[in-house]
Amino acid sequence: MAEENIELLLIEDDDIYCELVRQMLGPGYIIYEAPTGNQGLELARMHQPDCILLDYRLPDIDGLQLLATLTEEDFPVVMLTVEESPEVIVQAMQREAQDYLVKGHISKTSLDQAIANAIEKAALKRDLEEKNRQIRDLASALTLAEQRERRRIAQLLHDEVQQMLYGIQLRANLIAQEAGPELQASIKDHLEQMERFIVQGIRVSRSLAVELSPPLLQDEGLAEAFEWLADQMKETHNLDLELDIRRDGHSLDEDLWLLVFQLVRELLFNVVKHAGVCQARLEMFEEDDYLVIRVQDEGVGFDVEAVKNKQGSEGGFGLYSVRERLGLFGGRLAMESSPGRGTQMTIFVPKAAHVRNSSPSTPRPRGEGSPVPSPSGRGSR
Repeated sequence: MAEENIELLLIEDDDIYCELVRQMLGPGYIIYEAPTGNQGLELARMHQPDCILLDYRLPDIDGLQLLATLTEEDFPVVMLTVEESPEVIVQAMQREAQDYLVKGHISKTSLDQAIANAIEKAALKRDLEEKNRQIRDLASALTLAEQRERRRIAQLLHDEVQQMLYGIQLRANLIAQEAGPELQASIKDHLEQMERFIVQGIRVSRSLAVELSPPLLQDEGLAEAFEWLADQMKETHNLDLELDIRRDGHSLDEDLWLLVFQLVRELLFNVVKHAGVCQARLEMFEEDDYLVIRVQDEGVGFDVEAVKNKQGSEGGFGLYSVRERLGLFGGRLAMESSPGRGTQMTIFVPKAAHVRNSSPSTPRPRGEGSPVPSPSGRGSR
């Protein structure tokens, strides 16, 4: 075995078997022992062992139940069973045990190997989770950068491009006024064509700026932005949007406002494109620690499972994208629909969320579990 000491926790109520394990392992191990599940959990959180040997049958708690708690807190666990029961083994692996051993068939070699494999698997898992966390952080940072870039481009369109177009329009008018009658007649068609192009350019740049970053959202909040959105959806898509706003959305981090607004607008575009109706309802309220935004229609509906299974393929990318972006800061999208029965999309946004560093699947540090009784466990070295 490795030369450095390995800290091992043995959760086992049979003294004879504990002695057998100690003799098999020999030097190179620091062994803590606990005869009950609650004592074992306490010692695990106290000593943070490299690996845990867990008996399937304990006097105070079901071994599989304790296994779920230990693996949730990222402890490598090898399950000990009296007999090789396929049902128990499957349940242990489903609860993320790294390995299992049948007591009657354990040898020093198999025990050493199981412990080494458990430690290695746990290290690989932590490494994978860390890489996934880094990817999520990068995706969150990119999402936030996208929102800021949208604001920057919208501001540029408003402050620079539109002002230049207005300036060109003013100059064209001045040319028309200052030109003599003969010159006016020769350039009249050119000036009229120029005016049409200028007006079209102003209209397009203004529309693009609003699409990128609605000005109301920056100065007010989600409630005001949704009121503006209702007018826009009616004007541009003939969609009557009924609003039921019970919270203003100011509980969100400011950097999330635009992102949430865009996600809701995308859901409304889905109503326009797919629902086959001209009415929808938008609610915003708070529920526990979440800001909840619900978009509902009485349209043609769809098969939720079929859309979920598309996982971003053509036809399902819109909703997939909404779900993925929500997940970057701990939010989620709940979909309720069926063919012919309308659709209800509900966004849950944590009120304390931050795009850059929140994630629903960030690993929880060891020891953050439910409280347990604190009897003194027995330990040996």
